[in-house]
Amino acid sequence: MKRVVALGLVVATVAIGFAVAGERLSIGRLLDSLRDGQRLPALRSQELPFRYPVRLWREGVEGEVLLKVHITAVGTVDSVEIELSSGHAELDSIALNGAWELRYHPATEGEQPVAVWATLPVRFERSTEGGMSEYR
Repeated sequence: MKRVVALGLVVATVAIGFAVAGERLSIGRLLDSLRDGQRLPALRSQELPFRYPVRLWREGVEGEVLLKVHITAVGTVDSVEIELSSGHAELDSIALNGAWELRYHPATEGEQPVAVWATLPVRFERSTEGGMSEYR
């Protein structure tokens, strides 16, 4: 039997911090902007493209990568930057490459879709709850 790490072991936080022009909004400002008819971008799928390598899982390598993602008015990603490294190049690379595959329902102002910068934390952690999944 081949053992692989299930996608559930990668906790990719889907709660995206909204950012405008590279400046993060505080919770108060965020709530004010939502009251003014703005809607945050939302992921289209629950399936996430971040794969936790079995070797790193076995070695106990964990970390969180903080990405800045530019989401277009049609919900595609057109720019990704590492804002804060996990300290492990392979985890950073997986997070960076996976972010390009994400698709969103775009942010809106009123009824108009708009492009925005968002902050996306991607956490790689060994989970005792998820364990290892076996595939034959």
